[in-house]
Amino acid sequence: MSISSNALLRHKVIDRCLRDQSRKYTLIDLINACTNAIKLKYGTKITAKYKVSVRSLQLDLQVMRDKHKGYGAPIVVYNQKYYKYSDPDYSIDNARLGKATLSEVVELVSDLKDYASFKQLESLRNLTGLLSDGINTIINKQSNVVENEPKQNPLGLEYFNTIYDAILNKKALCIGYWSSRSNNIMSIIFYPFYLKEYKGRWYALGFKDGLNGVYKLPLDRIRDYSYSILPFPDDYTFNPQDYFNDIIGVTRLSGEVKEIKFLVQNRLAPFIRLNPLHHSQKLSFLHENGDMEFTINIIPNREFYNLIFEYQPYIQIISPREAGLAANERVEEIAAQLPDYSVTRQKDAASKNSMEDDGYNLFSNL
Repeated sequence: MSISSNALLRHKVIDRCLRDQSRKYTLIDLINACTNAIKLKYGTKITAKYKVSVRSLQLDLQVMRDKHKGYGAPIVVYNQKYYKYSDPDYSIDNARLGKATLSEVVELVSDLKDYASFKQLESLRNLTGLLSDGINTIINKQSNVVENEPKQNPLGLEYFNTIYDAILNKKALCIGYWSSRSNNIMSIIFYPFYLKEYKGRWYALGFKDGLNGVYKLPLDRIRDYSYSILPFPDDYTFNPQDYFNDIIGVTRLSGEVKEIKFLVQNRLAPFIRLNPLHHSQKLSFLHENGDMEFTINIIPNREFYNLIFEYQPYIQIISPREAGLAANERVEEIAAQLPDYSVTRQKDAASKNSMEDDGYNLFSNL
């Protein structure tokens, strides 16, 4: 099974078809489904007459059945015409990969390591380390020595490839998403042009039909989608550098960039110095007790104030005054939503005192 070819894509499509209990698939149906998926992926890069061959499809089915080269998939033919899994709950996503497949993955990771040596692709270095550790764990049955933080909220990631494809091929989407304000499913026409992850949550940025400005849509809010017949406007452009340069997170509000000065207490100051809140951060003053004053140049937004809240009580905004007031309001807003544990403590203390008062005093007659 060649990872560098379209074999894996065809296997995924075949797997999806064979798990579909709503219809029957012949060999021709599987060929058409694979052909459509490849055309969708490559667009105008392949000819309109392109078609997956019968031989390729038959070899795919053979490899998928093989336990050593593929997945050991329980593919059966019934009525001498239709294909399906003998186990309706089976999926290649849950299968154990054969040695041949794992060997090709090892080769792929090795190639990625070579490319990661280029400065332009240096962001791949950590990824290749994680991949190598994961492969060694499977092949050599060793314990992991590298671990990244797992995604706590994977909801919505099933729409990632759809939006990614819509961005590349300039497709308009009709998206049904859950609105937290109305607590209902809303429908919008969305023209996506960028995907961004912030703190483990993925956002699609684009234009919403009937609304001016960039619209950000969390992927975990999406509930369904379809392709819109509306054309993607040619004048819709987006410059990520201009959009993200002066903000923290994904929300860009109207207004001018402000120089924000903040004090970090000595307990947290070395960490903030090594891990800046923003790329514009500069050390402006070092106090004798180890406290540090920094400046950043940003357009303050909700993500900035949430970040300030995360580091309380060790960060205080010095100027401008309105930024400090907004930070205090955010802290008060979050604190107001927390339970009042002081009432519980008072009740526990009263209950404890009552138990002590009701006990016997062995020294009362002395």
